[in-house]
Amino acid sequence: MGQLYSIYNGFNSFRTASLLFTRRLIFGEQKLLEQPRIEDTTKTPTTLQSFPVEILLHIFSFLELKSYIISHGVCKDWQSLLPLAMLHPIRRRLLALYYKIINTPHFQNSLSWSLDNLHPFDRQVYIDSLLAQYPVIPEEFRVWILEWPARLVIACLWPGIPLTYCGTNNRRRRFGVNWLGYKNNSPQLFAVLYKNRTPYVKFIPALLIWRSNSTTDWLIFAEDEPDIFGRVYVTDILERERSSVIPHGRHSDYDDDLDDESEGYINVPHADWITYLECHWENIARVLPVPEKLYGGGPASDSHIRQPIPVQFGGSIPSTLPTFPWNLRDTIVHFSLFS
Repeated sequence: MGQLYSIYNGFNSFRTASLLFTRRLIFGEQKLLEQPRIEDTTKTPTTLQSFPVEILLHIFSFLELKSYIISHGVCKDWQSLLPLAMLHPIRRRLLALYYKIINTPHFQNSLSWSLDNLHPFDRQVYIDSLLAQYPVIPEEFRVWILEWPARLVIACLWPGIPLTYCGTNNRRRRFGVNWLGYKNNSPQLFAVLYKNRTPYVKFIPALLIWRSNSTTDWLIFAEDEPDIFGRVYVTDILERERSSVIPHGRHSDYDDDLDDESEGYINVPHADWITYLECHWENIARVLPVPEKLYGGGPASDSHIRQPIPVQFGGSIPSTLPTFPWNLRDTIVHFSLFS
């Protein structure tokens, strides 16, 4: 029995050390939470631990993502209570993604390049800059920018990752250009065409996320189009789509009577920003167990993006902008009509 007890204690010590290593890797902190010293007094001090459970749960429900995660290291009581807190649904989904990543074997192998090339940026300034161009931001994206651990980069998608062209694809790198890194202290919304070739064609605001040789990823900001607001569209020139046009509607051969209602769409977007991130993590997780020499891709071949960056309306070159900034949309109308 004594031997079993020693094994149990050893396992718990290993698990605690593993959790501390993971948190320090992601948050870059030597001490997660340092308890304040309480001087000896004749009065018993009031602490959070002395609060009723209902009040603690109410407090926990307001914690941001980082505070919620590191609070698990305070004590065993908090560790058991925190999962019971009524977190905001978006924060709960991001937390689930966080745990899914750190519980994936060898997840840290996907982070080496990102950690070596990570640069700080002002998160609130980033959000304020977007709000200065358009009054509403998809909430999943806003919370992710403000609260997601900067050191847990998924598929090189982060404003603090430099704007470079990567010519390879592996567990650490993604082929193409991270356009979230473009002007990360004053990000720009761009004008993309929606409902093209219909009487209702118009420009809508979108954030340019990523470009490869054939695809362009957009996060839609158009609040007046609730069917697509907050969704992530990936346009593909191999599907005869233009990089500056958000596809809509169904294929011409779709039959309302014969086909399923969910089928026949020209382009099915990611439902929201978190769904888009989940998709990319699943792609990474599939190749993490594969030895690098078998996965292929070779060493990353990076190249800097030429400045100033040219605009090629509807073009496919990943190191160029496929359309004009949102605040110049009237210029695009003029360009489209007279060029």
